[in-house]
Amino acid sequence: MHLYRDAAEGRQVVGEYPIVEYGEGEGVRLGDTAGTVEEALVSLRAGGVDHGCALNSFELHDHPMPPEGGWPAAPPYAEQAGELRAVDEWICAVGAEHPEVLAFVTVNPAVLSATEAAAHIATMADDHGARGLKLHTIALRAFPAEPALATTFAACAERALPVVAHCGPDRHGAGWALPGVFAPVLDRHPDLPLVLAHLGGAAWREIAELALAFPSARFDLSEIVSWSGHAPGAPGREELSALIREIGADRVLMGSDFPWYEPGDVVAAVEDLPGLGDTERAAILGENAASLIAL
Repeated sequence: MHLYRDAAEGRQVVGEYPIVEYGEGEGVRLGDTAGTVEEALVSLRAGGVDHGCALNSFELHDHPMPPEGGWPAAPPYAEQAGELRAVDEWICAVGAEHPEVLAFVTVNPAVLSATEAAAHIATMADDHGARGLKLHTIALRAFPAEPALATTFAACAERALPVVAHCGPDRHGAGWALPGVFAPVLDRHPDLPLVLAHLGGAAWREIAELALAFPSARFDLSEIVSWSGHAPGAPGREELSALIREIGADRVLMGSDFPWYEPGDVVAAVEDLPGLGDTERAAILGENAASLIAL
């Protein structure tokens, strides 16, 4: 889930994030809320969902491109570090007030240096109760294996802190979040609890190879399960079920991507996937996440 401090902020983010990678789709039901905490709590209850991981992000407003070679050791937008920390402290405070909300914090290599990022993760996890980290490397304009993110993954691996990373193609064609670019991170940290979101999105055909090479990698069904069978760039329902079984249902988690989609709709979409048994559905809809986050 993605939560926002007020409705205006949420509406702006949702409006600036068009979903284009699957192509034109029909019959995809999108949410109509702004992603406030109050709306999220209502949506969880309405969907019969016990917990939601609130995945934070901190993006630069004009989405500047990094210099050739990636973000430098000295972050060029360090003046925004205080705001990044404040947003993460806010999501952790929401989690402390509402136990059904599990706070996932974030970093940004254009704002925090590698050393500062590792220290921030430690502070958020140890002092503020963060349950994991979210990275959207397309929004960060960074490849996962860049030196600027090395300490981030190392800090999470050290704490066995789950990392949820956006996974899929980008409109620039840069490949910042394609499945294969996570291989060096998984090779360096084979026990890192890394969840690649959207099952690779429109790059879902590349997921099976990565899953075979790195048995510790996990995946979630956010967005892709809602588009499955509705757009040319998304898998059909049978194809999605076959991919889940090829990976192993014990490595696949449900994700709603609220407020773009309602949790209850995503539960129904998972339950409607053909060819999966009750044990596999139960694992996807909660047991895998409970084990990963130690609920």
